[in-house]
Amino acid sequence: AAGIIAATRKGLRYLLDSKECKKTGNFVIVVLGGAPEALEARPGRYVMVTSRRFGFFKLALQTGSSLIPCISFGEQAMYKQIKNDRGSWIRRAQDWFEKLSTFSPPLFYARGPIPYRTPVNTVVGAPIPCDRIENPTREQISELKQRYLNSLQQLFRRYKQAYDPDAEDIEFI
Repeated sequence: AAGIIAATRKGLRYLLDSKECKKTGNFVIVVLGGAPEALEARPGRYVMVTSRRFGFFKLALQTGSSLIPCISFGEQAMYKQIKNDRGSWIRRAQDWFEKLSTFSPPLFYARGPIPYRTPVNTVVGAPIPCDRIENPTREQISELKQRYLNSLQQLFRRYKQAYDPDAEDIEFI
């Protein structure tokens, strides 16, 4: 079995909560930014859409699961995206479509559908342990989120010179 589960709160909680799932040592990979983040992708630009993301951190606290920050350098250079600055008519159309369908189609190009050949280097930070808190407060969730974002920023700055020296600093929106 591939170990695939539904990407829902219920499915993730089942897998991470040792009270519900008898197997221990499980982990999940969650891509925080989703569709809106794909619209920000540009070579040398690292924008992470995190402003409305809290469920990920709440679940980590509820299950006592460690968070492991990681970032990939080079993904943004695999394709080039048609200019779609926030507020442009293209971006408004993409945002409208995303609200309608939960998917946002980036208008990208490379060598047809084949990505440019470019190295992608993923760096992994130290785990951020979480105490198990059945009903975490907003403050506890926000504090964990800030620790995670600080860790991502430190990771980015530590490895930027090695993997994408011309990149702008990481931006959280």
